[in-house]
Amino acid sequence: MLSLIRLGHPALRIRSTAVAKKQLATKRFQKFLDELVDLCLKSNGAGIAAPQVGVNKRVIVVHVDPKNPRYPGKRAFPLTIVINPKIIAHAQEKSEDWEGDLSVDLRGLVPRFITCTVAGLDRSGKPISFKLDYAFHARVFQHEIDHLNGIMFVDRVKKTKSLSEYEEWKKYWKNS
Repeated sequence: MLSLIRLGHPALRIRSTAVAKKQLATKRFQKFLDELVDLCLKSNGAGIAAPQVGVNKRVIVVHVDPKNPRYPGKRAFPLTIVINPKIIAHAQEKSEDWEGDLSVDLRGLVPRFITCTVAGLDRSGKPISFKLDYAFHARVFQHEIDHLNGIMFVDRVKKTKSLSEYEEWKKYWKNS
């Protein structure tokens, strides 16, 4: 079973390598994808990236569930696996919003493009793309793709005074 690694682990700071179609087709890699999905769901994440379990491959999972207590009121995004994702277009405009991370028990305000288009492969190796016009979905994809480049959300925080431990954020900032 996979487990999350935490901020400070070197694997979180390495640029991940692309997944070859030959590797993607193996039973072992497909099992890894299933386990990554399971961990994302079990952890109540809106997404997870392979580096967060110490695997430096270009794989992300996104799943925004409005019933998830961490993301109430957010529009649903179906459970999606993207192999070798790339942001191929984005808005010029950015907005700042709160982010957290399954590998970091902090929250902080992070500026992100309000829309973007992401292309990659599905788990069977077929090309897929997503035009993300809902800002939260665009944010989640950008956050997870950052993981593939060794970038943590804390690197993108401009207002460092916004950094809060998760429990304190819930008390003082969640509804702001």
